[in-house]
Amino acid sequence: MKQLIINADDLGLSPAVNRAIVHGAERGVITAASLMVNMPFAEAAAAQIKVVCPHLSLALHFCLTSGQAILSPQKIPALVDAQGRFKLGFMGLWRSLTPKTAQANVLIQATMELYAQLQRMEHLAAKYSLCFDHLDSHQHIHVLPWLMQLFRQEAEERHITLRIPHETFGDYRRVLQRFASWFPGGLARKAILDYHLRRAEQQFGYFGILDTGQVGLTAFREIVRIIRNDQLDHEIFEMNIHPALCEDAPLSHLSPADTVFQRSLWRQREYELVNSPEFASLLAENGIALASFATVTA
Repeated sequence: MKQLIINADDLGLSPAVNRAIVHGAERGVITAASLMVNMPFAEAAAAQIKVVCPHLSLALHFCLTSGQAILSPQKIPALVDAQGRFKLGFMGLWRSLTPKTAQANVLIQATMELYAQLQRMEHLAAKYSLCFDHLDSHQHIHVLPWLMQLFRQEAEERHITLRIPHETFGDYRRVLQRFASWFPGGLARKAILDYHLRRAEQQFGYFGILDTGQVGLTAFREIVRIIRNDQLDHEIFEMNIHPALCEDAPLSHLSPADTVFQRSLWRQREYELVNSPEFASLLAENGIALASFATVTA
């Protein structure tokens, strides 16, 4: 039987995101989540998880492009503004870390912030007795040059799983069905990430780049078909989603890109997908069992 991990990114970003993920985890349709420890609602999320679903697999969702840094502006001025908010988007960070233009101060400061966020994650996991068993990052920045090496080292030392977001296109049917929604954003992200992952070994199959933020029933049917038809050399897969319920209020701590994404109706639609009868039926009909990082690596 094939196994599918449903990982909800952005836990801690807002009360609406926390509610959606905790409810999905309580129902067993969200089996893992990635916690943004630099966000103001991270500890509230950890406290809710402890009460409702204490065995949920959790990752550090390392962030350098949105929200408030853990470290002070004086320690990481290349990454944040005077108020301590991250000032680089994905492309700015990518340009700063590519081998030909790598800036030593950016890498050093990113490393310092990574260790600060790891320390915060370990503190919350210990305080609330949570299952910290995998690593990933907001906008997949851990794949960028130099950072990937650090993440591999940290994952190996902690004996936890590192997300390798290398996604297959699938066959022509999926490409024809989904291409319009992938172009140009999903394809551009995939091209950059695939380039940096070209030598990476992948433990699990992965879905979440091409349909990111738009995983509805049509997209999910195509993903299930790929898994069922053995088009990949994997028995275990991760699909990451970004669910939320209706947002309470505007969030001033987010980057402009995340502010737009926060308001997207797709966050609610992704929440509705995993809680729908169709989602459960597709899994059952195709012999796919839900799993978590804790169960597949035990």
